Amino acid sequence: MLTMTGSTDPITAAWLRCYAPGRRDGALLGMAPAQGEDRRAEADRRAAWRRWHVPALLQGFKAEQQPWFALLERARVETLAARGLRGMARNLGALEALAPANVTAEAVYRAARAVFAGQAASTAILPSPPAPASRGWWRWRGQRQPHPHPHPHPQAATPLDDAALCAGLQAAVAWLDAPETFAHGVRPLVVGLAALAHGAAPREAELPEAEGASTPPMATASEAGELPETPEQVLEQRLFPAYRVHTRRWDEEYPARHYLQPEDTQALQRLLLPDRQRVRALAHRLQRRLQAVQLRRWHFDQEEGVLDARRLSRLLTPAGSQAVFRVEDAATVPEACVTLLVDQSGSMDARRRLMATLAIDLAVHSLTLCRIRCEVLGYTTCFGEDNPIARQWKLQGAAAEAGRLNALRHIIYKHAEQPWRQARGQLGLMLRESFGQENIDGEALFWAANRLLRRREPRKLLIVLSDGAPYDRATADANGRGYLADHLRQVIAKVEASPVQLLAIGTGQDVSRYYRHACVVRQPEQVPEVLFKQLGELLTATFGSKDRP
Repeated sequence: MLTMTGSTDPITAAWLRCYAPGRRDGALLGMAPAQGEDRRAEADRRAAWRRWHVPALLQGFKAEQQPWFALLERARVETLAARGLRGMARNLGALEALAPANVTAEAVYRAARAVFAGQAASTAILPSPPAPASRGWWRWRGQRQPHPHPHPHPQAATPLDDAALCAGLQAAVAWLDAPETFAHGVRPLVVGLAALAHGAAPREAELPEAEGASTPPMATASEAGELPETPEQVLEQRLFPAYRVHTRRWDEEYPARHYLQPEDTQALQRLLLPDRQRVRALAHRLQRRLQAVQLRRWHFDQEEGVLDARRLSRLLTPAGSQAVFRVEDAATVPEACVTLLVDQSGSMDARRRLMATLAIDLAVHSLTLCRIRCEVLGYTTCFGEDNPIARQWKLQGAAAEAGRLNALRHIIYKHAEQPWRQARGQLGLMLRESFGQENIDGEALFWAANRLLRRREPRKLLIVLSDGAPYDRATADANGRGYLADHLRQVIAKVEASPVQLLAIGTGQDVSRYYRHACVVRQPEQVPEVLFKQLGELLTATFGSKDRP
């Protein structure tokens, strides 16, 4: 038993520093009264960041915007940590210990924490804009005053004010549990705050950074012209050392609404009615198959369980049976999450895109009705023939170890927790003719599998819809045609060795030379039928039989 004496041994002193219950106990040890609480707040802040932050989200912001997104992201993860844990809520409530030193950043952080917790924010958050410069005599003679900055910030015309900031934070409350949606939703706030910093110029070193090993100081990343690598990218480099990337500067990972245009939504509404009716019938068949497996069955004539009123007459006879109970047998499908990864390269013709869009639409709807979570992802590249990365590589001397010479474009149509009615309208992006360029399947598969492995569901299904082999002209010319294909085979081997069940559907081309479990669809009209059939077989198979296609 520990006792408080005039001199304590080092172990006792360390125990008291960590677990002293209040400020007065800390003062007895000669500590600053708030030092222990500051350490607890800092420890809980870092724990919340590691638990709820998705490092890849920082990649979607420019270097000058990343500290401001990290500030709002900190408020989000700390709010989630304080929801159901009273101890963390008490420690994270010490805002004076957690707020950044910069005055503007501190005001924004406190406002975000207050709004996310359901409280009212302060009325004065952002600094007042500077007073306009005095007008010269030329202004009064009808001449146009020159702009003070030759290259104004894109958002400088509509500066962020307190009302817009509070409205944006109020809207973000609905997205606290959805990291990707939150990142997209607060983008206007982040851009506005970065524009404010561009004009009011709080120093970059004073702004909060994204904590963790994955994010070096922003000034270093900006000077190098590259974004910091995420833990997933570091892991990928360690698993596949022979695969190199020339630059990740132009890589993209956005929700589909980032690229969506009104014409895409109109194209989705004009889907051919006969095709939709036929695919709907296939979807109903899949839904009935899944619901049949989820039916709960009863065992009658049991000695114990739930009393069966229809068999109570047996108790009236002297030698009647006592088996007047029934027992419910739950034969539900194990909880599962399905990821549909769609190749959106330019080689996918219009008819295949149409049938794939129809199949995904009704397949996700059927899975949602059967309480099976689903995620829809797409992948292509940013550049085709006009490739600035390849030009940059040639200007730098065309080094022998070029690696990937294109920029990834990864699209999130629906994350696992998002209702399908909110995400369905984004499917029109799949129908756009000129959206897709090349296809780099290996990195897309690794990205989708990592997202799926973070899910808590015990059963994880990943279905890839692709029209053939991975190909990028610039990468193939610099590294050989087998460079991307070899990387894809290595990624497939790693995914198949994981808890993820992997299946590929080749739309027009045989993909069995890459995937162990694969099927080919020669006619576009067969895409929905094959997809629904494979979904039914995978979801109704015996749990744990990973080798079953």
